[in-house]
Amino acid sequence: MSKTKSKNSFLKNNIIAFLHCKECLEELPEGRSPAEWSAHDVGWTKEGLQVWCRRHEANVLHVDFEGHKHPGATQRLKRKGE
Repeated sequence: MSKTKSKNSFLKNNIIAFLHCKECLEELPEGRSPAEWSAHDVGWTKEGLQVWCRRHEANVLHVDFEGHKHPGATQRLKRKGE
């Protein structure tokens, strides 16, 4: 995590571009958003991080960290009332 970012801002949704399976987008039912239609698994591999489409049993993205370690946040912000 960058020293200039606060821990809480790093835990918020900072997504600026979404990943989608190309085949899922081609088959997207009318009236459904890509987010509603997606069926992704995301997980660690020996090389890095992979996004996998369950519907088509296909790779969406596989990031190879080339042996480097990167910091990551696995916590979450508490919701109101917690």
